[in-house]
Amino acid sequence: MKLLHPIGLVLIATSVLIAGCTRQNKTTAEFAKHNSVYYWKTTFAPDSAERAFLAEHDIDRIYLHMFDVAVEPDYETGGSEVVPIATTRFEARVPDEIEIVPVAYITLDALRVMAGKERKFAPLIVDRLLAMSSYNECGKINEIQLDCDWTASTRESYAVLCQTVRDSLQKKEIELSITVRLHQLREPAPPADRGVLMLYNTGTLKGHDTRNSILDIADVKPYMTRKRYPIPLDYAYPVFGWGVKFEGEKFVSIVTEADTVSQPGESVRRERPAAAEIVAVKKLVESYLGQPASGNLLYHLDYAQLKHYTHEEIDQILGR
Repeated sequence: MKLLHPIGLVLIATSVLIAGCTRQNKTTAEFAKHNSVYYWKTTFAPDSAERAFLAEHDIDRIYLHMFDVAVEPDYETGGSEVVPIATTRFEARVPDEIEIVPVAYITLDALRVMAGKERKFAPLIVDRLLAMSSYNECGKINEIQLDCDWTASTRESYAVLCQTVRDSLQKKEIELSITVRLHQLREPAPPADRGVLMLYNTGTLKGHDTRNSILDIADVKPYMTRKRYPIPLDYAYPVFGWGVKFEGEKFVSIVTEADTVSQPGESVRRERPAAAEIVAVKKLVESYLGQPASGNLLYHLDYAQLKHYTHEEIDQILGR
C-alpha cells in the first residue's frame, strides 16, 4: 500500500508476525462508559453548533474516519494496487476533552487484493492511523477501529488482518475494535477486543418497494437469533436522512431530502428514521444481545442532520 500523506509524512513499516494472541476479551462490566459519535467527513472542522452538541449530550468520544483503504490500477504491472484514499484533512483542533478513535474503512475490493498478504498490509494501516493521529494532535489513542463489510468468502482473510493488527497493537496497549453489520452476526466474530454493531443502512437502498433503507425494524428482526456475540458490542444508530430518487422503479441516485422530481415518471422516497423507531430497534437489539459494552453511538456528527431530533430524543437514543 502506498503511504502517500498530504502532510508529507513518510512512513516505513516492517511486517512482524507475533505468534498467537493470548489476550482475553473484557466483559461488558470492565469497559468505561461513554457517549460516542462517528465523524465521517473528509474534513475535520466541527462548527460551533456541533461542538455545543457534544457538550450538551456529554459525548466524550469520537470515532473519526481517517482514510479508506481501496484499490487503484497499477499501470506498471497491469494489476491492482492497495492505496489509501479519501484521507481526512484537519482544519480544526481536536477538543482536549474528546477521546479520538481513528477509523480506517477497508473496501471489499482491497480486502480481496490483500488476500495472502494481510501480514504485509496490517502494519501499514496501523502505522498510518497512528501517524495521522499523532501529527494532528488527537491525544492518547486507546483504540483503533477497522470498518469493513466483509463477507463469508473474505472472512478468513479479514480474520488474519485483524489478528495481525491486534497483535501489533497489544504491544502499544491499544485495543482493536471492528464494525459489525447485521449479516455478519451469523458468522464467527473476527479477532478483536470489541465491536460496534451498525444499525443503519439495514434495508435495500435500490429496492423500489423498500420502506426505509436507513433503518426498519422489520429488516433487523431476522438477524436477532442469538443471545450473545463472541466479542463485546456497542451499538451505532442513525440520526440522518436523505432522499432516494427513482425513474419508474429504477434507482437513480441518493439525493437530499429537499430534492423534488423534475421529469415525468420520477419519484423521491424520503427516508429519516424517527426517534421512536430508533428506540424500538434499540430495545429489540438489547433484548437479544444485551446492553452495550460501553455505550451507544450516533452516526454521525452533522448538525444539519442532528437538528431534526430533539434534545430529549438524542438522550433517549444514547440511553441517558
